[in-house]
Amino acid sequence: MNLLTPSACLLALTLPIAVPTAFADHPSTAFGVNQAGPLITIPAAALPSGKWSAGLRTERLTFSPLSDAVLEQAALDDEDIHSVDSLTTHYASLAYGVTDSLTLGITVPYISRKGIRAGELHLGTPEVHAHQEADGLGDATLLGQYQFASSDPSNVAIGMLFGIQLSTGDDQVKEEGSLLEAEFQPGSGTWHPMIGLTASKRIGNSNLDANLLYLHTREGSQETRIGSLLNYNIALSHRIKSETPDEGHDHNSHRHVSWDLIMELNGELRDKTEAHHHEEAHSGGNLVYLSPGVRLTIADRFNFHTSLGIPVLDDSHGTQGDVDYRTNIGLGVSF
Repeated sequence: MNLLTPSACLLALTLPIAVPTAFADHPSTAFGVNQAGPLITIPAAALPSGKWSAGLRTERLTFSPLSDAVLEQAALDDEDIHSVDSLTTHYASLAYGVTDSLTLGITVPYISRKGIRAGELHLGTPEVHAHQEADGLGDATLLGQYQFASSDPSNVAIGMLFGIQLSTGDDQVKEEGSLLEAEFQPGSGTWHPMIGLTASKRIGNSNLDANLLYLHTREGSQETRIGSLLNYNIALSHRIKSETPDEGHDHNSHRHVSWDLIMELNGELRDKTEAHHHEEAHSGGNLVYLSPGVRLTIADRFNFHTSLGIPVLDDSHGTQGDVDYRTNIGLGVSF
């Protein structure tokens, strides 16, 4: 059963690509077709056989910087604490419907971290040093989605997610001839497997979607292992407007315009990071966003969307910079 009709593009299927300064300092996980459904949550509907979907998306995380006093005290206490002003990730994605039940996709991110600061000791005196911006190609993600066949008249669909994050990102960014720490590198230096479940239900002109996706991390560059991640999401979307040109003037029924309102809860539960076989106290935790969004779909092919993520739960371990907000904006096309 194809519960939802795919329309415009594949959202970026992304996973963490570097050891985070704050546990939220990484691109969020998202995979799915832009349709009458969610923007971040992964719906159960697969692309129809032979259908392609492509998209571009930009995500920006804005943080509250840690004070100089906090960073200086961390240096005195020999604690690994850093501050980041923002993390911007640009995603390019492409997906293909292998069958009516199986979709395969790839996403490539480009990462940019700005305002990196850390406390360091100089002749026994703590100082706050600014690091260069860490920009570069991130690790590409391959993700498959299999929708289980169903004849359920209640319009319920269930699917399985499976994939791998590849070691394609740049993990050799240098500052003054020396490698930046692994936590600032755009690439992780290794591959990571993932698996998950997704479910969707149609309710009139609305759709209810939910998914779980687990990423099991491995030790990568500079003997660093990112904390494994459980991504959990639920979303309600509603079609509020659909216009079709007067048939007397235009007989092309595919030139209509549709608007969708979306409300999501997006959660990220991350283990602590290990560096050189030692667990980092100021890493990992649980973060939940409330994410209202809107989508414009034109001619069942072109899609434009935006959403704002507002943290409603931030249970991070140790001292980490708080997320102020998360923004997403993107476009896509199906063909």
